Amino acid sequence: MSTCRDLRLYIQLLNALGMMCCQLDEGPCLVTATPRCERYALSYTMGVIATSMACFTYAHMEPQRFYMLIYNRTGNFYETVNFRCTCLVLILLYVCLYFRRRRHVSLVQILLTLNRECLSSGLDRRFLNNLILYGVLLLLCFGNYLNGYCHAGMSTSALTIYVLVNTYAFVVLCLLLIFFVCLKQIMAGGLLHYNQQMMLGFARPKYIRALRERQKLLALCAGELNECFGLLMLPIVALVLLKMPSGPFYLISTVMEGQYGDSVKFTVMFLTASFWDVPWLVIMILMLRTNGITLEANKTAKILSKIPRTGTGLDRMVEKFLLKNLRQQPILTAYGFFALDKSTLFNLFTAIFTYMVILVQFKEMENSTKAIQRGTAAGQQNFTQQ
Repeated sequence: MSTCRDLRLYIQLLNALGMMCCQLDEGPCLVTATPRCERYALSYTMGVIATSMACFTYAHMEPQRFYMLIYNRTGNFYETVNFRCTCLVLILLYVCLYFRRRRHVSLVQILLTLNRECLSSGLDRRFLNNLILYGVLLLLCFGNYLNGYCHAGMSTSALTIYVLVNTYAFVVLCLLLIFFVCLKQIMAGGLLHYNQQMMLGFARPKYIRALRERQKLLALCAGELNECFGLLMLPIVALVLLKMPSGPFYLISTVMEGQYGDSVKFTVMFLTASFWDVPWLVIMILMLRTNGITLEANKTAKILSKIPRTGTGLDRMVEKFLLKNLRQQPILTAYGFFALDKSTLFNLFTAIFTYMVILVQFKEMENSTKAIQRGTAAGQQNFTQQ
């Protein structure tokens, strides 16, 4: 059995990062929360909380140490807000994961069992591709942070803290998002399996069993999966939404204003600012566009509409199902606030553009105020000399 089919690599990474206190027995595919794993998860969670609180307090008590010489006051304020929110989201995420650890382990166990019952050759390749994509984007993210903050004109301590905290946030948050994508793909594979069973024939027992299993899977998706991951998506998406304008704003505020005169340095910083938000954006698009659950759920109605009427109780069951399917709500949501599908992408890009415009307006207001103050000071100096 492949290491990716049973998500063994994902579970090992999540366990190493203290986000999932469990071990996987590959033979029977059993996920167990051992006392040793729970102690490790508790210690790791306390360490992350203490470190995040220390970084947050240091940034709050010594904000001048985090100021970038190439930025104006608006840019520095925006960056410090980003940094503090990152620390708070890490704390909230680890607290939520630890107190809901048993529900997460139980959900993963159910989905791993489903993954073995509904084998699909394509899923293993998708899981591996997701992990490779995550690794490539992590390297790009680390390179962007290291190069960008090194040329930002800040102290060594602030540079180290910025790079470590932001890179670690990407490691943790995006690994959780990629794992969520894999769980969605397992559920979509299960729905595909039951749809294929219904397409093989029109025998009543087969349809009834497939429909019941399908409804159980959708209930699990709309219930437990939303409960476990929907709440986590709220702070993650909010943080990503807050971070997204940083790359374009950095590009407008520094590179486009000629603060990097050397052509080589200009090119390097232009590329860094252009790709600054790409890793986060790619992960978010992957998470929201993975819409196989909804697609397979809608296919079921098309399959059932082709069933010949038999004059039995199966007809009434099919009619009730089709009537209910017409009013079907979004299956996956961020705790009911918004749907976790591609319909949210447009709203996400709109909000990012709006925040960036607001930042640019504040920057221009600050520059205008400084110009007026310099003009007033020069006028007073000339009047005094006269």
